[in-house]
Amino acid sequence: MNAPTTELSPIEDRTLRAQVRRQILDRVLGGHFKPGERLVETALSSQLRVSRAPLREALRELVDQGILVSEPYKGFRVRPVSERDLKELFSMRTALEKFAFALAWPLRTPQGLAELDKRHDDLMSIRATGDQAKAIECEIAFHAWVYETTDHRLLMDHWARLSHLVRIYMSLHHNLHGSHGEFGEMTTRYRDLCSGASLDAMLLHIDEHMAQGFDSVVKALK
Repeated sequence: MNAPTTELSPIEDRTLRAQVRRQILDRVLGGHFKPGERLVETALSSQLRVSRAPLREALRELVDQGILVSEPYKGFRVRPVSERDLKELFSMRTALEKFAFALAWPLRTPQGLAELDKRHDDLMSIRATGDQAKAIECEIAFHAWVYETTDHRLLMDHWARLSHLVRIYMSLHHNLHGSHGEFGEMTTRYRDLCSGASLDAMLLHIDEHMAQGFDSVVKALK
């Protein structure tokens, strides 16, 4: 029988890596790092005052999430966005969200709707501060509500993967238009329809909500 090993395993500084990842993601969502922009590791390492090891771990994690892309001999870049990318994201997200509402509609509860109200209020409060990165995270949480309500594990997994690309789309939209009053009106309308009696009205609003944002971003790309 082999004797049990007495050696200790190396400790990973996951907290450091997570902080680096969060700061880079915030810079992407805030529009400071643009789609297609190359990230210079030496500059990032110097600004963040971290070694290259946790920096590269954070960058690779963002690659896995679809926020960055890695190219041989060229390093890391913010994921570029094309019209085709937007069309595919728009169609997939619209279909998933409508499917989620069809499943979630009979599962709504007063407690669940109260949680939606809270997420709506959190989003409105953050938008007022002008912190774009936090506003996008709150918007993701707001739209995640319907997926969580379904308690459909495979659907929630699809949303979790798609939400990383949705963050980039939201960043583009915010950079183009800012957080003007129309955002708040549409978000509040979405919240009110979630609590309403008509699933058809909710599904129609999703089509209109998605199409409006998609058209404005595509026109800007052109």
